[in-house]
Amino acid sequence: MRQVKSKKLKVKSYWIFFLLAYSLTHLLTFCYSQDVNQLVAEGNKLIKEKKYDEAIKILLEAKKSDDKSPLPDVALGMMFLHRDSLWEAETHLKSAEKLDPELCGIQYTLALLYEKKGEKEKAILYWNKLVKNSDFKEVAKKHLQFLGGGK
Repeated sequence: MRQVKSKKLKVKSYWIFFLLAYSLTHLLTFCYSQDVNQLVAEGNKLIKEKKYDEAIKILLEAKKSDDKSPLPDVALGMMFLHRDSLWEAETHLKSAEKLDPELCGIQYTLALLYEKKGEKEKAILYWNKLVKNSDFKEVAKKHLQFLGGGK
């Protein structure tokens, strides 16, 4: 029974993960330069096409064009998380978090990362941050319950 719940939770998490990637590149365009947004959108398109080396080049170019935007690091972090390159994912996501620590997409992706790495305490920390956000409240509660960190 727990395995079925775990699989359902993973499927829902991945769906939200990709929805979040889409929203980060399209809904936050007013916050950062248009060049960065275009490059990140192009990078995400390449990721979707599984052209990872090309995506990395584009996203690193985006980082250079606006070093205050967390979006290239978020896209890189999500890509590496999806590819199970957890060290690289964490490096980029922590870099993005330094630039915008309140961005829910970063918190969400870090929560998934730490859950995947088996770092339960860190995952619970990030899910507890997200439980306060109405957009993430329900999914955060489910993950907290799954991790044994629910209140």
